[in-house]
Amino acid sequence: MLDVKSIEILNNSICSLKETSKDNHAGTDDYMTDSMLPVVNFDMVKNEYIKGLKIPEAPKSNDAFYVNGNGDMYFIEFKSGRMDNNKIYGVRQKIYDSLLILTDIINVGISYTRQNLNYILVYNELKNPLEETEKQELQTSPSRTKIGNWVAKKAKKELIRFRLERFKNLYFKNVCTYTEEEFEASFVKKWT
Repeated sequence: MLDVKSIEILNNSICSLKETSKDNHAGTDDYMTDSMLPVVNFDMVKNEYIKGLKIPEAPKSNDAFYVNGNGDMYFIEFKSGRMDNNKIYGVRQKIYDSLLILTDIINVGISYTRQNLNYILVYNELKNPLEETEKQELQTSPSRTKIGNWVAKKAKKELIRFRLERFKNLYFKNVCTYTEEEFEASFVKKWT
């Protein structure tokens, strides 16, 4: 099991899950969770990792890294805005860059992350793009996400949004895309 406290660059970057979910858009701090669960701020890890490398462009990084008491590892990314194609591309870049940084730090290969590392994207359901017909349907029926989740549960699968399903079983043990409410119920309450 990975011991975060024994790896200086990870141990020096511990903060609350709430802090890693902060979005400072338009000059105000907004948080996607209030959880005080201690996690590794992976943006801080990335910044420390690249010190002295003299690279022309900094890599991207996920917001948080967490290892639970069972040894399961999680990358967590918070997205409070709309998930358009540019944001989805940015999320994918964060996945690749963060994986490379983490595997170098803990000296493992992708086969290790495939068995031990999970990925969670937490998004704001209300801010994601909806077609005009979907907006009208929301007034009289459940959202497309809720319908997708219902169908996925019937098939005994979890709905993975934003074209991130390709990363499951390739780089990660599991991939989840959660609304803030789903994240609180499925992850935060489980580990706090």
